[in-house]
Amino acid sequence: MSDEPGRDEPRGPAPAGPDAAPAPAEAEAAGASGGAEPPPAEAEAAGASGGAETPPGPAEAEAAGAPDGAEAPPELEADTWPRVERRRPGRGMRTALILLVLAVAAFATGMVVFNRLVMPQLIHGRGDVRVPDLASQSVDQAEEALRRLGLKLSRAGERFDPAVPPGLILQQDPPPQTAVRTGRRVLVVVSLGEEFSSVPQLFGTSLRGARILIERTGLTVGGVTHAPSEDVGEGLVAGTDPPAESVLPREAPVGVLVSTGGTAESYVMPELLGRDLLAVRRQLEAFGFRVLSPEGMGSHGMIIVQQPAPGTRVDPSTVVTLQGNGRSS
Repeated sequence: MSDEPGRDEPRGPAPAGPDAAPAPAEAEAAGASGGAEPPPAEAEAAGASGGAETPPGPAEAEAAGAPDGAEAPPELEADTWPRVERRRPGRGMRTALILLVLAVAAFATGMVVFNRLVMPQLIHGRGDVRVPDLASQSVDQAEEALRRLGLKLSRAGERFDPAVPPGLILQQDPPPQTAVRTGRRVLVVVSLGEEFSSVPQLFGTSLRGARILIERTGLTVGGVTHAPSEDVGEGLVAGTDPPAESVLPREAPVGVLVSTGGTAESYVMPELLGRDLLAVRRQLEAFGFRVLSPEGMGSHGMIIVQQPAPGTRVDPSTVVTLQGNGRSS
């Protein structure tokens, strides 16, 4: 140990490390044993202190040993243990959820823009035309109108319609003013005009069967009339008004005549005046007529009064009244 003032006792060995400076005592011992000169920085520091061998501190060693313009080595931290960064448990999950929501929103926005802006331009781009209104036009007129626009006509069918004359366009697809590409086919339905039906043959059918046949043909039963008929039995159809096979508009009424059966045998009343009342009476009663005569003188003799009058159509149910003059022939 040195007795010079200002000198400290030699320290113990410094910790090994890449930046640790050798202690003065070790440097002297190494110089004495090996003949090596101490580093210039340590020598300068020792000369500046008046020969004292105070070990330089970390800052002094860096300042002394660093050349001009060189960066100083980083200063050692007192605590050399690695630091652990603490994070909140839900922070990563929340970030991933936000990114997912943003991705879905971006995808939806892209789809809307594509469907509303891009697709219409692709579908209805160049070469698009507007379908004209073909209503109430003939097929030839419609074909010419479509041909001028680069379109084609196809007949999809026919249909009865009383409001549209036959042969005119009744319906079309696509509708008027629809934007389509050139070369597209336009389907049309042609009107057949008002629908007509023929009166069916109903003679000899029942009234119920006649109603069914009339309604099946698109007509209606206009009225039912009952009258005697010698041609068909009672309760059967004897005729129609208008007659069978007549052509009528759809839903037109048809009258039906139903038989009540045949009539009794009829006769024409002859001229009986001047004939013998008793002889005429026997003849009329033989045909089934009922004959009445006044009592007394009017019940015999020449017929002076007869009822019904001559020429009247009568049947056995008719009552005949005869009156005589009361004289015997």
